[in-house]
Amino acid sequence: MNENNIAVRLFFSKTGRAKYISALDLITCFQRAIRRTDIPIWHTQGFNPHTYVNVNLPLSLGSEGINESMDIKLTEQTDFDVVRDKLNAVLPLDIRIIRVALPVKKHTEIEKSVYSVHIVCDYEKLEEFMKLPAIEVEKKTKKGITTLDIKPFTEIKDYERGHFTLIMPSGCDFTLNPSLFFDAFEKYSGEETERLDIVRTGILCKDGTQFE
Repeated sequence: MNENNIAVRLFFSKTGRAKYISALDLITCFQRAIRRTDIPIWHTQGFNPHTYVNVNLPLSLGSEGINESMDIKLTEQTDFDVVRDKLNAVLPLDIRIIRVALPVKKHTEIEKSVYSVHIVCDYEKLEEFMKLPAIEVEKKTKKGITTLDIKPFTEIKDYERGHFTLIMPSGCDFTLNPSLFFDAFEKYSGEETERLDIVRTGILCKDGTQFE
């Protein structure tokens, strides 16, 4: 470990009004918060040095997250509980640092996101939709808009009348926004959902373990 460049991982929740903060604005929010503390933060080198902050897996706008992570670097050893408390004292109330730890996994190992979903809609149509042999959506790619069947990449667990766990790909190689699933459902049902709450509860690596 380089004592002048210590990688540290912040695990945090992003809920309430903070779910409408974009990934770029989230980075700015953290950089400003860090500047309001005396945490010995490492800055990038070069012509325009800035506070090093890296979001490991940006959260879709409008979704909440209770186990998000962001990497920073310190210039000297600092008690992790102190880092947590100092940041929580200056961050918005809807963004809370849960814990601070040394990174275990690389962000390139991330493969899936786990979401807790609560939806208010026509439940019979939702259950019919979930049983469809294919769920075709239009997805933007570097080559343009393509039609993709997301059914093989979508896993649904613990369904109970509008409450369920949704697991979808999230990673460097392939990512599906959960909004694709719900946009396809609205198109199928012909109605807008009355309520939709999406909370990312976990991030899984290629070996099936939690991202730490």
